[in-house]
Amino acid sequence: MGVRKLDFRKIRYISILLLGIVLAIFGGFFIQERWGGILVGLGAGLFGMSGAQLITERVMQRNPALQKKISIEQSDERNVQINNYAKAKAFEFATFLALPFFLILVLADVPLSIVLLSIAVYVADYAVYLWFLNKKMKDI
Repeated sequence: MGVRKLDFRKIRYISILLLGIVLAIFGGFFIQERWGGILVGLGAGLFGMSGAQLITERVMQRNPALQKKISIEQSDERNVQINNYAKAKAFEFATFLALPFFLILVLADVPLSIVLLSIAVYVADYAVYLWFLNKKMKDI
């Protein structure tokens, strides 16, 4: 990994970290409103994600052997197939969870727009699945 690429990543993660701090502080002022919780949650999430990435970058930079090992493991064909298998199983599991979730939304008297939006996300997930399936079938 080049020095320029590493510096750009560091700058990006530091700016996301600062944005997370600003959002969390700004959200603290609106604590009585709905947006306060959203801003604090989003800020904390951005802060945690970018902080973890900065720590990971620092550890990798100080330990080239570990960096090489992880790079090899990420591009290893067997590990890629195991990861894809796990994603496929998670997709199947989510299929069984979605329908009871929609029923719970209806029984909880959630607004119809929220229920329809949830169903639209579910249908979009299947549309993406079918698109990739069709694309892969043409390749074979």
